Amino acid sequence: MIVFSKDTLRVSVEAATGGKVTVLYDDKGYPSYMRVIPKFNVEDIDASLGTGVHPAFIVAGVEKSEIFLGQYPAHVQDGRALSLPGVDPTVSVDYDTAKGYCTAKGAGWHMLTNWEWAALELWCLKNGFQPRGNTYYGRHHDQVHEQGVRQDGVAPGTASGSARTLTGSGPASWRHDNTLAGISDITGNIWKWVDGMKLVGGKFYMPNDNDFNLAEENWVDQGVIIADDAGVTKIGDAALDAVHATGDISFGAWKGLTTTANYDALAAATRERMFQACIDPYNVTDPVGNFWFNTDGERVPLRGGHWFNAGGAGPGAL
Repeated sequence: MIVFSKDTLRVSVEAATGGKVTVLYDDKGYPSYMRVIPKFNVEDIDASLGTGVHPAFIVAGVEKSEIFLGQYPAHVQDGRALSLPGVDPTVSVDYDTAKGYCTAKGAGWHMLTNWEWAALELWCLKNGFQPRGNTYYGRHHDQVHEQGVRQDGVAPGTASGSARTLTGSGPASWRHDNTLAGISDITGNIWKWVDGMKLVGGKFYMPNDNDFNLAEENWVDQGVIIADDAGVTKIGDAALDAVHATGDISFGAWKGLTTTANYDALAAATRERMFQACIDPYNVTDPVGNFWFNTDGERVPLRGGHWFNAGGAGPGAL
């Protein structure tokens, strides 16, 4: 249980953001700035998504009125992942270690899930704004006047050094809702691990809702596979031709992803679930960010892109 005890920091943050951002404390009393995301229905985003509450707001079958997402990429201190402004985000951490830094904070705390990322991305697309970010050595690759504060002290745009920017140091356009109350650094800066989805031999496994406590071995085989089939990247049902190229596939923008006839014939609920998870091809929207995948073995996802990915980075980058 998270105990809500008002303090000066929380009061000031909530007052400055109209209650859109609050401060929550972990088991050691460390604060994290958290954006409040109210529940929404998938049909409010697009009718092709299906109907009902988006899975990000359902945890093990229990509907939630809101979720709390870290406003900033994680900075690790004392074995705890913290969401704080103006710090150097922690990097070079593997998936399991990153997840441990999040769950160590106490009950309810967890690494951002793909369901939560998807809800945020769909909200951005619905509202007609996809955030920019640090996509070229401390600045945006196109809107070069948009800059953050590089942690290495080098001037933004200088193509050398480690060009991570301090969390939240960029302009409002680097936040998910184009305001300073938004979630920062979704696009670029550092790749972000997300939980609750994996590829095994190209097959997608994930919980059917945002059950972040569900053991990985119990994640559901969605009956969907992705592969490079005769030089064409396709998403299909599990019967997709087994003779396909394996290994790293640098695919590109989501708009070029091809579905097979068998995939199109899958149950609507299956296809809608994949769309809700921001995996199905975007036949309605056009997210910024490229898609890469590897069909060898077991793979877990990174989202958002890096500080040198340029146009490949974005809310859709996976």
